[in-house]
Amino acid sequence: MKKGLALLALVIAVLISACSKETSVEKATQQNQLNTWSFSVGSTQYSGTIDTSFVEDFSVFQFVNVEGFTPVNNGQWFVSFGGTSLQVGEYVFPFANFAYAENGEFVFETNPTTTDFRMVITELTADRAVGTFSGTVVESATGNPIVISNGRFATTR
Repeated sequence: MKKGLALLALVIAVLISACSKETSVEKATQQNQLNTWSFSVGSTQYSGTIDTSFVEDFSVFQFVNVEGFTPVNNGQWFVSFGGTSLQVGEYVFPFANFAYAENGEFVFETNPTTTDFRMVITELTADRAVGTFSGTVVESATGNPIVISNGRFATTR
């Protein structure tokens, strides 16, 4: 059942990413101070630069997708949030998603068992999205629950 739900979440994510309107920052150095992300797992801090932010329309849903990177370990970071309307407020799985990968392999991610993952969007305009996130995700290699904290991002759209 869990594998089926995880597969369903993956299929939804792929379908959502197939229909997108993209506004990319493409690693623009002038934007790097605004376009940043960070989070912690225990005492380990992860952080980097956001290079892509876009809105996707899928049926009656809209999602904001934000992607970033870090040169350390070829890290890649992804969050998305959405629903029937985009607005400031709290989002939870499956309307709030998180993933972090290193060297092309997922390290941490939300899945159907991570029901306490929360994303709070504090600013959302046509030009900018700012938010925080925290809660339980899974360690991709083991499926063990991992608590992330102090998650933050700010991006131009």
